[in-house]
Amino acid sequence: MNFKKIYGLILGVVAAGLTSCSSDLNNEEKAPVSPNETAKRTLSISTGDAKTRSEVNIDADNKWVTGDKFMAYNRTFTGPSSESRFGMLTASSTGTRTTLEGVIACKDNDELGIFYPGTFVTGHDQGKMPVIMTKSYINGNKGQDGSVENLKYFDYSYGKGKVTVNGTSASGSVDMKKLYSILELDFTAGGVKLKNIKKLVLSNVYTEAVYNIPNNELENYETGAINVNSPVALEKVYVAILPQKGFSPTFEVYTTDNKSYRFAVNAPNFNLVAAKVYPFTVQVKEFTPNPPYIEIDGIRWGKYNLQYTPNSKTSGWKDGYHLAKNPWDYFYTESSPMNLEPNVVKFPSSNADNAKFDHFRWGDISKAHSFAYDDKDHYDTSVENIEKKNSNNEYGDIAYYASKGDWRLPNAAEFESLMRNTTQYIGYYPSEAGDVLGVLFVPDGVAHGKIIGKNGQVVSSSNVNGNVAGFSGKKYQNSTIVRKFTAEEISKGIFFPAAGTFTNYSTGLTNLNNGGRMGYYWTADCFNDKQAKSFTFSFAANGRVMFATVGNSNAGKDLPPKNNMYSIRPIYIGQ
Repeated sequence: MNFKKIYGLILGVVAAGLTSCSSDLNNEEKAPVSPNETAKRTLSISTGDAKTRSEVNIDADNKWVTGDKFMAYNRTFTGPSSESRFGMLTASSTGTRTTLEGVIACKDNDELGIFYPGTFVTGHDQGKMPVIMTKSYINGNKGQDGSVENLKYFDYSYGKGKVTVNGTSASGSVDMKKLYSILELDFTAGGVKLKNIKKLVLSNVYTEAVYNIPNNELENYETGAINVNSPVALEKVYVAILPQKGFSPTFEVYTTDNKSYRFAVNAPNFNLVAAKVYPFTVQVKEFTPNPPYIEIDGIRWGKYNLQYTPNSKTSGWKDGYHLAKNPWDYFYTESSPMNLEPNVVKFPSSNADNAKFDHFRWGDISKAHSFAYDDKDHYDTSVENIEKKNSNNEYGDIAYYASKGDWRLPNAAEFESLMRNTTQYIGYYPSEAGDVLGVLFVPDGVAHGKIIGKNGQVVSSSNVNGNVAGFSGKKYQNSTIVRKFTAEEISKGIFFPAAGTFTNYSTGLTNLNNGGRMGYYWTADCFNDKQAKSFTFSFAANGRVMFATVGNSNAGKDLPPKNNMYSIRPIYIGQ
């Protein structure tokens, strides 16, 4: 993106007519001051419904409006009561020059800090004022809607000035400057300008902060997303935004014809400065909102396990196959996995080729989901990687076959990349079916390649053979390592539930082993004609956690047989 400044936002300037230190002052001495304009841009401040707001135009002169409220804070106050060092001031007239009137404790040459919009908040430090860009602190929590008119609800100004005391009154002047910038945005897709924008999500930006009047600075920044929702179709979108060094937002644009577009700034080499307007033309590409995958190091990892449900039909998939509804979902869960004895789920095998199942043999296509005893050795005996392989719909990559070419099996190197480029967390999700134990990999930049405990401590490097005492007995909820995940936390990464394994075929009752305790996921790579590589982790009944590893699950001693039925987490390769 070509970032370029074109003009500055006018700095509205107002004269503060300040009363002297006692409460019985006559407010007769007031001195207006001229505005200090840095570019041809207009700021107009008015009142409405007993709430202050500003009128923002970007091509005309600024003006203040009678009744606008300001917070005044005496920076050099020396009196006995700290409550007397601040007070509310009111604009007495409309125009580019005005006078503020009010009562505040002061002496000659005291310096005041002034903040717009002014309001008292009971029990709040009046010297620290919220600056919020997601919902209007100025008027009724109104959100941004992309219009110039709407910017008035997000207008924050500050300034400082000294007072001259004359008997029972005081006067002075203050230059009010803007705390925020304005983005003036156009969007193009394939060289064509978008003219029907209904929503913009601007993420990885400062959403709010606190203006510290005594220190004359913004502090306590919070990073998140600004949602801009317009009641009408827009060609150009205006957004009020806080200044930010290393500005690297992601733009998501939604149009009235139900299309979605996206662009992310990956090189944070541009700085937004306060009191400026930045016109950007952003070249976006169409994308699918809330896709079933997350891209990590160029690999689009699926959020959900592969499943088979008899007689089901899902668009884009072979009959019966689909992705799980939630990242933590798997068939045959246990409400209390650590209390399961003897650690197996028993169910009949009489209808094993036509039952819902989400464990699969390595390289099996035609009988992949069947756990029938007669099908136990139906797997691919090749000694090569089977990504996207399909041998007459009999053997190969079941994810590629079932998704009609949109998904495939991951290989061992891709699992290693996942662990290397994410922070790993061990924990559980409290689903309706019970707690689901598992591991979560998040590209959050906290400690990539490391396993992080509940209290932020580094537990170990990722992808190493080893284990740790994760909790006492079976009480994983009290662990300093095992976290309780929220759905929002899981949505930010790749969560692998400990869905168990199927290894013991039988003509009678058959077993799903370690459901809720162990996670085994096939890769597309193998060791030989009978053994393949897997990704695995586990929770032991004695309270130990075995770290997630890929390839060989037990340092040369356990090469998984291809007829074991493991979970599959596919990678998206579709368009």
